Amino acid sequence: MVQLQVGSCSTKVRGILFDKDGTLLQFISLWGWWAEKVMKDLEMELKKEGGSLPEDPGYILGVHIDADGSIRSHDRQGPLAMGSPTQMISIATYLLYKEGVPWNQAVQRMTALFEEANEQLLEHANIVPVTGVVPFLERCRQHGLRMAVVTADDKGPSEQHLQKMGIRHYFDAVVGDDCVSQGKPYPDMVELACHEIGLEPHEIIVIGDSVGDMEMGRAAGSSLQVFIDEANQFDTAPESADVMIRSYEEIEMI
Repeated sequence: MVQLQVGSCSTKVRGILFDKDGTLLQFISLWGWWAEKVMKDLEMELKKEGGSLPEDPGYILGVHIDADGSIRSHDRQGPLAMGSPTQMISIATYLLYKEGVPWNQAVQRMTALFEEANEQLLEHANIVPVTGVVPFLERCRQHGLRMAVVTADDKGPSEQHLQKMGIRHYFDAVVGDDCVSQGKPYPDMVELACHEIGLEPHEIIVIGDSVGDMEMGRAAGSSLQVFIDEANQFDTAPESADVMIRSYEEIEMI
């Protein structure tokens, strides 16, 4: 086992589970373009039915939209940060349904809209790793820690994102929202990831940038919940976190 010192917290573990977006990669570097496309295409679909986006459309995905339509930040407690693809499609579907489109047709149109954005994402996104994450992953590997990704995104796209970043080889497993019955904040992802890497929840820590990550780890019985806030958006750690860090350099391995 490896002893980790994170601020005032110390624990011995055999593995680490990481959230993906905002934890391994800078969130907007991947999802900014995607959210802009989804919002523009959704607006077009609503206009076909004589409707329009609501007055404050950023709430649809949980993003902050500039006057020119660009998206440079997001709500870390919103749908894009914490929700599953299926949940976001449902939000968009409801808006189309409100314009008089039968639910089944609205589902089909919104699913196609989201799938088109997904298919074009890797071509347009300029994925930027969270500062210091690659050296940290290398340190973990040198110490023999097993690692897995637990993400609200689906498994297939997540594998592609990690491959594009050049870090897929560090992880023994990737668990997406589509791999479990209940996603974050429920414990299912942690339990499945631990099963796949041959560990128990009390033998790992969870590192993430959302309250959902922390609640998921705590519900599963993870040894430590580490909240990472590289962007300096939080003054104190969320109640469900054991400790907050700004950089991976704050995690010592003894």
